[in-house]
Amino acid sequence: MERDTLIKLFALLFIVAFILEMFTVRSSVTTSSGSSGNTSREQLVYGAGNTTATLISYSDYLTVFKPGVDISGNATLDELKRMNGVGYINRHEGTLVLVLEYGANVSEIAREIKQRFPDLNVTAKALFSLPPDIKFITAVGERNVTINALISIDVEPEFSVGDNLTLSLVGLLRGSSFEGAPIARIIPTENEVVAKAVVKEVGSRYYATIILPWGGRNVNATEMREKLSAKFENVSVNYTPNSYVAVKGLSSREEEVVDRIYNLSYVAEVYGDVIYVEDNFTNDTRIQMDLREILGENFTVDYPVSQIVVFFSSANFSEREFREVVGREAVVYRQMFLGVGEKLVIEGKEYEVPESEFEVMLLNSFSVGDEVSVQLKVATLGRRIVKVELERLLG
Repeated sequence: MERDTLIKLFALLFIVAFILEMFTVRSSVTTSSGSSGNTSREQLVYGAGNTTATLISYSDYLTVFKPGVDISGNATLDELKRMNGVGYINRHEGTLVLVLEYGANVSEIAREIKQRFPDLNVTAKALFSLPPDIKFITAVGERNVTINALISIDVEPEFSVGDNLTLSLVGLLRGSSFEGAPIARIIPTENEVVAKAVVKEVGSRYYATIILPWGGRNVNATEMREKLSAKFENVSVNYTPNSYVAVKGLSSREEEVVDRIYNLSYVAEVYGDVIYVEDNFTNDTRIQMDLREILGENFTVDYPVSQIVVFFSSANFSEREFREVVGREAVVYRQMFLGVGEKLVIEGKEYEVPESEFEVMLLNSFSVGDEVSVQLKVATLGRRIVKVELERLLG
């Protein structure tokens, strides 16, 4: 009986020890879960950011499809399996999957498929490496996020391995980490480029600027427009005279001094250092004398110029005739159309420029064939320019 009792006792102790071990393990897992719960309680926020990523490889297969059309049974496409670099074809859910041979040029094969069948779409999975830190914008501020993984995107394989492309990343952030995987897409990379443009064509629209000294600003714009309309077409005259002078330090003078200036017969308003006068008052000598009497000798008056801007059209324009009508010197600009060359160099790489034309207003002295420096905003996707905009003329 004693031997049986001992056996039962050892069995009981073993069971108790096993149960205690289970509780010990369970407690360890719970503690770990509790500490990570602090992270899980952080607020989920939507974040978006752009970054430069490097294309490191393509998948070894291409997907060929036509939206809304089942092409898996199209016998005409059987010729694709005879292309260099294509191992075999899988037909899957209305699409064709071309499995490529080792070392095949993914971009070249895709380009050849598009040449043979322009209405088909061809995509490959592109693998990108990312920089260590990416800035994301959220509703609660900016965050630097580290993505310790490569990003895979379905793309038209027009890019070369090693190309740097701009990726747009969006997703849910918890702290400085993504909740799940971000959604990524390639967007154009914007560059500012200085280039030479050539005047390709001239138009019939003009505008002219006429600078008037302070004492000569009393001009009848309506009368000027009527005279110009007899010679040119679509004439408009924009003119607002600068009927004021600026007196440095006037705002710090005593109120009594300002009141004396305000009571001058030609003064309309005094505000800070500025004295507004009637439009038809142009006697700068008189205002100088009156201010000297009120302010003494220690003051400075600035007399701003005024500018008339005239818009018009003409099929046979003569600057000499224009100046005779307005009776003053003028700077005349003409509608012109610029084109840039066939190539642009951006960060040491040469790009073909899509056909583009920019309408500008240049000095009338320019003519067809003349060059002008311009600053362009150029959007690129890989080695291709997708958009060119004229930012400004440089001269």
